[in-house]
Amino acid sequence: MATVRTLHRSDAHAVVERIVRRLDDDALVQPLVNARLDQDALYETILRATNATWVATDESGIVGHLYAAVLGDVTQALAAWTGPDGASFDDDEVLAELVEIAGASWRHAGAISHYVWTLDDDERIGPWRRLGYTPLSVRGVMRLVEHDQHALAPGLVLRAAVPSDIERILELDLVIDLAQGEPGAPSRKDRNATRREMLALLEDPEVNHYVVEGEGRVLAQTITFPLPLRRGSFDHTLHLSEVVVDPTAQGQGIAHAMIDTVLENARRQGFEYVEAQWRVTNDQASSFWPRYGLAPTYVRLGHALDLGK
Repeated sequence: MATVRTLHRSDAHAVVERIVRRLDDDALVQPLVNARLDQDALYETILRATNATWVATDESGIVGHLYAAVLGDVTQALAAWTGPDGASFDDDEVLAELVEIAGASWRHAGAISHYVWTLDDDERIGPWRRLGYTPLSVRGVMRLVEHDQHALAPGLVLRAAVPSDIERILELDLVIDLAQGEPGAPSRKDRNATRREMLALLEDPEVNHYVVEGEGRVLAQTITFPLPLRRGSFDHTLHLSEVVVDPTAQGQGIAHAMIDTVLENARRQGFEYVEAQWRVTNDQASSFWPRYGLAPTYVRLGHALDLGK
């Protein structure tokens, strides 16, 4: 049985080596995972997170590690988040011990859930599922290459969103919620928070908010921005989100044509990859994105923390 404790500074190099091996293994399974990383920078990052990183040890040395950041905002309860580089374990028992001990610290910090990103591979997902974690969303990646474009139908125009579009944008945002299995109208507080967030995105110079308009009405939208550097993702990756078409306009190829144009513009600007995320409960997205060409790389799993402990 392993002993679980918080990370000591002397553990950092061994944890870096475990992370490097894990990312190398991920990239062998899925080449759209970027295994390159700055090991010196990773080492310094780990040293700054000793209190949030747990290690499992036995007589052979370190046999697992687990890191999570406790995060939340005005619309979400606190949760503990573990990225692709945040966990390694030699077997299921080690993982269970890490989650049990680290989970107590997350609960003490106010977290009610734990979310973890792991490779979308049965061997990687299995240990988490056996602990009760459930797949929630998928990260998909595609290399941007020149290809034939689908054109919007006559009378439809792709343009940049403007502040006067905000109410229509919020209506389309509700369509996404319904597609993801989140029925019900949001509270006024949540809606106001979403309005502020969307208006801030319209003013962000790094964000492109596109809408498709026809007969004076916004029928579809999407948002893109450069993906910040993070473990497992390639440089020059465009993040694509908030892709939605009004239900009355679906089935006309609007989404495909809109995305074609947006991604070709991004490719010409120097982006080399595109990444999108979708909920596993969103049947349309789960079908559309792989057909479009995005390959699943990582899956986010979640588990409610036992607040009674």
